[in-house]
Amino acid sequence: MENAGLRAFLAVILSMAILFGSQYLYTKYYKPKNIPAEAPQDIIKKEEKVVLPQPQQVQPVQRQTPKQIVKDAQYKEILVENDVFKIILSNEGATIKSVELKKYKDKNGMPIKLTSSEIKALSILKDGTVNYSKIIFSIDDSRGSFKDSNQAMVVFSYSDNNIFLKRTFTFNKADYVIDVKEEVNGMDSYYVTLGKDFGIYQKEDSPHWGPVILKETDRIELNPAKVKDAVTYKEGVKWIAQEDKYFFSAIVPVSNLSQFIVMPYNGDAVTGVELHDGTNTYRVFVGPKEYDYLKKFNVGLEHIIDFGFFSIISRPLFWFLKFLYGLTGNYGVAIIILTILIRIPFIPIVNRGQKSMKHLSELQPKLMQLKQQYKNDPQKLQKEMMELYRKYKINPMTGCLPLILQLPVFFALYKVLIIAIELRQAPFMLWINDLSSKDPYYVLPILMGLTMLIQQKMTPSTADATQQKIMLIMPVVFTFMFISFPSGLILYWLINNIFGIAQQFYINKKIKKTA
Repeated sequence: MENAGLRAFLAVILSMAILFGSQYLYTKYYKPKNIPAEAPQDIIKKEEKVVLPQPQQVQPVQRQTPKQIVKDAQYKEILVENDVFKIILSNEGATIKSVELKKYKDKNGMPIKLTSSEIKALSILKDGTVNYSKIIFSIDDSRGSFKDSNQAMVVFSYSDNNIFLKRTFTFNKADYVIDVKEEVNGMDSYYVTLGKDFGIYQKEDSPHWGPVILKETDRIELNPAKVKDAVTYKEGVKWIAQEDKYFFSAIVPVSNLSQFIVMPYNGDAVTGVELHDGTNTYRVFVGPKEYDYLKKFNVGLEHIIDFGFFSIISRPLFWFLKFLYGLTGNYGVAIIILTILIRIPFIPIVNRGQKSMKHLSELQPKLMQLKQQYKNDPQKLQKEMMELYRKYKINPMTGCLPLILQLPVFFALYKVLIIAIELRQAPFMLWINDLSSKDPYYVLPILMGLTMLIQQKMTPSTADATQQKIMLIMPVVFTFMFISFPSGLILYWLINNIFGIAQQFYINKKIKKTA
């Protein structure tokens, strides 16, 4: 019984090690389940399987002139630029070729560019092929700039004997959203696709990349490599998207969309929506995962940001972190303040726990006497130990209770610091110029390990010599495990340790005075 608190503490520490280690391996060697939703089996059973040609039968877009083309039509690209992006449209299939995000830079300081390869974004799939992406549309881009308006418009049209297609793109001056209107006759039904990689900038270090669907309130992620059969989703779908850690593209229905589809394509996955003859309207989002911006559209797009199991805690922490950034102008400083403020409500609980552990360590000689006295009578030993605890008003579990109570908050903040695009390339001070990346000189992980070791040395222990040696391994394990983690997360842990050291020093000093 005297080691119950220690065993619980070890269990918590090991659980944390497993959690963070698995998260690191997950993002480094991404191999998730096909659909990791709350009830994946039920979801799969409810969805309708569709038969499409095998991936090798779907030919990639070729820049060539099809037979249906009108005389003298030529390939052309159209640039539309607003306050947040530069988008290049192509009259080959009336598609989106690329989107350059003005506010987000790559490692070389160049604007992030989201491109669509092989199957261009908004390609038309008919009968399992992409041959309609070869059609050269006529263009009306007379209103394709924002010179005299807050909106720009580009119209593509094509007509043949039995088919009429007209696609109108409408852009707003300061938005990542594109309104699309399609007037179609003679197609019966067809699919419009985001392609297989439009909206995906970087697959490395992404908790998830690839297709994601919001169905009712369930966020359904799919691993592209594991999509072996085409799956359709009909009722309750709010949007379908392609995502990575910080960026995404999505189609959001406005009218007349019957079903959404994810299908395999050469070891990858293609997403799209089914449309029919008549007038179809939908919105295309392409850009960063900015929570406040996405939430204002009131279509659930903010759920593209996955706050994890403790989202009910993560969202308020995320809001408060941004609030503190508004006051300080530095996300590193905001993390430090948030860490301290989070610890304050737990001070009384932690104080009681630390006092209990201190008293428990002082009680060890008496506990050892009982252990020797009743070594052949375990039941009597447990009874006498309980009597001793009651006499001195000690609960051996109190020492690890503060850590257990803080875990949901820690995990929630951990998720925020991992996924928040606001921390991307956000500088702190000195050599830390990107809180979303690892410390290039490993100073923060080493300091974190040292403070963890100091805190462990200062904390009273009821463990024997062997158990104490085992515990000394934990700071080393955590240091190596965190060495490649985002510096913003390690900064949080470091400040948390420093706060814990100060609190333990105060408790030890107070107990010494009253002794």
